[in-house]
Amino acid sequence: MARHKVFEREGTTLFTRAPISFTTAALGGEISIPGLDGKKHDIPIPAGIQSGKQLRQRGAGMPVLNGRGNGDLVVQIDVETPTKLSARQKELLCEFRETETGEECPASQGFFGRIKEMWDDLTD
Repeated sequence: MARHKVFEREGTTLFTRAPISFTTAALGGEISIPGLDGKKHDIPIPAGIQSGKQLRQRGAGMPVLNGRGNGDLVVQIDVETPTKLSARQKELLCEFRETETGEECPASQGFFGRIKEMWDDLTD
């Protein structure tokens, strides 16, 4: 059986990956995923979502055989970093970078804090 171009199936659960812009990841929004059932499934994207996070849409998966209802649709979010920016977009991002305090990205702050501690321990 040929693989589907968009979905992978595990029982009644459908899995897919969805790239979103980093602005949608930061600010939140919504994406639409066409289901195998022919319906459009609107997936709300919470502000601050990170790459790899999975969102579950209940009842948007495969029909349950000899039963009622459908399985779920699981969408893995892949935050896409832009590769082509206009001069204005670069300017705006530079302005944003100048306002960063480190509080915006706690995971990277924690990682680089541990790296600094490691180097400090090595130099003592």
